[in-house]
Amino acid sequence: MRKKTIRPPAVAGVFYSADRDTLLNDVHKYLFAAPGEGKPEKVRGAVSPHAGYYYSGHVAGAVFGSIAVPERVIIIGPNHRGLGAPVALDDSDEWLFPFGSVPVDKEAFSLILDNSATIEPDMEAHAWEHSLEVIVPFLFVRNHKVSITAICMGTQDMEKIADVASAVSVAARETGALVVASTDMTHYMPDAVARRLDGLTIETMERMDVEGVMERVEREGALCGGSSVASAMLACEKNGADRARLVRYATSGDIEGKRDSVVGYGGFLIV
Repeated sequence: MRKKTIRPPAVAGVFYSADRDTLLNDVHKYLFAAPGEGKPEKVRGAVSPHAGYYYSGHVAGAVFGSIAVPERVIIIGPNHRGLGAPVALDDSDEWLFPFGSVPVDKEAFSLILDNSATIEPDMEAHAWEHSLEVIVPFLFVRNHKVSITAICMGTQDMEKIADVASAVSVAARETGALVVASTDMTHYMPDAVARRLDGLTIETMERMDVEGVMERVEREGALCGGSSVASAMLACEKNGADRARLVRYATSGDIEGKRDSVVGYGGFLIV
């Protein structure tokens, strides 16, 4: 019998608490502060930030507190470290967290691989990547039965993005999975500049203008997870979504009070 492969937490104690009770209490706090809490909306996809919870947990909470999280979720995030395959589908069996483990959805995993010419099974790209890990505790608190399928994007090539989107759309359609993209917005600009640039990106995202989003990424570095957002939007569009709706926007300056160099965080529903 094959031994289970378990992905250990990479950023517990750094991006979120390594203590079980503190982590769960923190996530509950962010979710309960969400305006949609108690009225979960069924959506095809979402976009959430991936900074430490101190900075962007309230934005992630606004996203996941507003939606009904199903038992299956496909999460797509950027590859910050440049390790592993250009488009890597995690092939471990479980992800470990301070509260326990979250299983990998092997049916969605197979559907994605079978329908893609680009995606490769690869754990190396995921081993130290925080962009997907920080989202999972929110999913778990919203639905303790959740299983995940995780894709790490290390490319901005539109053909590969389209291929990923096509495979993800099939898996989401067949399994009923929610599709979640992980990204932060403008990095290390004065607060006023970040808000102006992010405002333009938000308008582009709300129109589901994937080419426009990628143009802004290439020209201005508008999103660190631009290819993740593009893939998720295209996948959801193939399954009937026609718009993205901003749930909450903030910058790190709102937390620290320092406005000279900030990072922007946006949370969206894809409906």
